[in-house]
Amino acid sequence: MFKVLATATKYIFGLFGAGILALLMVLTYQALGRIFPNSLANQMWGLIVFDIAAICFALGFIFASQTVQQYAAAAIGFLVAFLGTLGMVAAEVTLAGNLVEVDAAKVGQWMVYGFIAVTTIHATLLWVHHFGAPTISERVNVGIARGEITSEAIRQAVGSLEVEKQHLARSIYGDIYNNVLRDLGITPQPVEGTPFEKPRKFEYPYDPGREPDRSLLVPASPVEKQPSFLARILSGWGKGDRQYSASVVSVANPSPQQTPTPSPAQDVVAPADGENKNEPQP
Repeated sequence: MFKVLATATKYIFGLFGAGILALLMVLTYQALGRIFPNSLANQMWGLIVFDIAAICFALGFIFASQTVQQYAAAAIGFLVAFLGTLGMVAAEVTLAGNLVEVDAAKVGQWMVYGFIAVTTIHATLLWVHHFGAPTISERVNVGIARGEITSEAIRQAVGSLEVEKQHLARSIYGDIYNNVLRDLGITPQPVEGTPFEKPRKFEYPYDPGREPDRSLLVPASPVEKQPSFLARILSGWGKGDRQYSASVVSVANPSPQQTPTPSPAQDVVAPADGENKNEPQP
């Protein structure tokens, strides 16, 4: 029996909630009929602003919120819609019976003001909730930071130009001045301190009327002139330097069989009969 009641309680509580919502919607619809007596469309839109808006903001708070801004917007929207619905229900119950003496004009006035206020708040919170999405929030914040950086760069550039104003104006002064002179048929003149300045010649620090200081002059050391290669060959032939000339001829015309010439400092002595040829000579 307990299990049956536990299962049935879910359906009973669901039906009870649906009944409460239906009652609120009916009373709100009747209250909106007092504001818009001849407009069914406005009465239906009024239900969206109050009863249906409370349901939508509650669902958005649970399932469609990702940032603090979205949660805050959904919570505020639910509270405004719920309190507005209760206000409409209270106004309709008060005006429908004659048990309580009230000023119908004043109640109707507050109903109109409440409808306008709730509609305005819901429209604002809806946009706040959409702009609170992570992607849109990132784009907005990055765009604001980029704008601040651009503004700072422009401010710094303007400050630098303000400091360099005189120098920059001086750099284009010559061009403007010469163009005006050309338009007037006058030969342009060079302007000092500009790119159009006439190039100056280098002035050497030399006085023609002053005698040079010869004590600073260093005498050059004599350089011995070396004879040429051909002169050395001819001089060798004239002096009888046969070894030098023979070496030159051997280099010019090498022979395949060439025996070395003994040095004049060494004398070759033939061994006598009976002497040992292997013994060294004194």
